[in-house]
Amino acid sequence: MTTEPPDRRAAVLYSREDCSLCFTLRRLARRSARRHRIRLVVLDVDSDAALRSRYGDRVPVLLLPGGISVVGRAEARAVDDAFRESARLSRDRVAGEGQAKPGAPGRRGGLAWIRRALSHDSNTTPS
Repeated sequence: MTTEPPDRRAAVLYSREDCSLCFTLRRLARRSARRHRIRLVVLDVDSDAALRSRYGDRVPVLLLPGGISVVGRAEARAVDDAFRESARLSRDRVAGEGQAKPGAPGRRGGLAWIRRALSHDSNTTPS
């Protein structure tokens, strides 16, 4: 599952009451969210008919910024790794905004720059 959370800057945990896997993932997610400074929103799927229809018994589902997800049973390390990667992607996205010039290497225009560099190299003949 690679769906973005409703708030692209927050991690969203879809869970329900009386679900031991949900309880465990909620505890682990709260700890990692604090550590990596990512806001965590916990939604009870039974509180909304659309959420109940979408997730049914397939909880817990943790969606993090950057399209990262954790579903079902998860170990502490896997949850923390997911939050770490999400935080890294967020930092990279923020750092890359507005810095790259058209055609320069980087997030924006990088492929075009690489293509031009490769075509230039293939058009030159060795002396």
